[in-house]
Amino acid sequence: MLCVAAAAFSGLTLAQENDSASAQNQVQAPPSPAEQDKLLDLMRQYAERYVSNLPNFICVQVTSQYQGNKKGKHWHKGDTLTAKLTYAQGHEHRAVYLVNDKPIRPGRRPWRTPLVTEGEFGTLLERVLGPDNGAIFTWARWETIRNKRAAVFDYTVDQAHSSLSLSLSGYVKATVPYTGSVYADPDTGAIWRITDSANEIPPELQTESIRTTIDYAEATIGDAKYLLPLEATVSMQTDRNQVRNEIQFQHYRKFETDSNITFGPPEGSDATTPANQVPAAPRQ
Repeated sequence: MLCVAAAAFSGLTLAQENDSASAQNQVQAPPSPAEQDKLLDLMRQYAERYVSNLPNFICVQVTSQYQGNKKGKHWHKGDTLTAKLTYAQGHEHRAVYLVNDKPIRPGRRPWRTPLVTEGEFGTLLERVLGPDNGAIFTWARWETIRNKRAAVFDYTVDQAHSSLSLSLSGYVKATVPYTGSVYADPDTGAIWRITDSANEIPPELQTESIRTTIDYAEATIGDAKYLLPLEATVSMQTDRNQVRNEIQFQHYRKFETDSNITFGPPEGSDATTPANQVPAAPRQ
């Protein structure tokens, strides 16, 4: 009887494991081809509306710069640049006002920028999901981002359809193909993360690869909520070293030409500024 009971218990355990694996496979099963097409349509519609739906706003952009050797080891922290970012009528404007938490002197530029990037507010979305980009999408996987289930598609854009232009000191320029991934809300098509990577770069640009990751999160501007960049990472490998920018976007506020806006925590919050927050910027 003991042996039979043991055998029965073993069979029950195996059945439970099989049921659990089956349920997990069902949860992780990819959408059908028709469902994938529907989701891609939602993602394209979201990207098409994204820039036109953004209000005018200002925020704080904090860029931490790092440099390492060609093998990606021995990283050294460079300058931390704090800038006032103004977004108005679809255009971005940045004005650095702190370098390593110290105010800069007017007319002087006492910092290095080995890697300069912009376009986090819609440019990459348009370049990947716009109507004329020729991107080819393939289903990748399900993934969890900030406790939300995201549908992940990989994509490729060949050189003939690419609008990704790289330049070296303004003298050498090239348009290059790129690949990446898009992480989307499976119900609405909203984009929570997007990446791109350029590897087929002409040797005269002295760059072997450049990669970008942008994460979006909900932020309140005025009386409405928008998905806006939360953080971004841009990394570049040259023929000599590697460079990485880690970017944070904070303190989103509505921008009006006839109003004065002070950066920093909202009024009424704790006056003490934690070490990982941004000091207040000058008044607009």
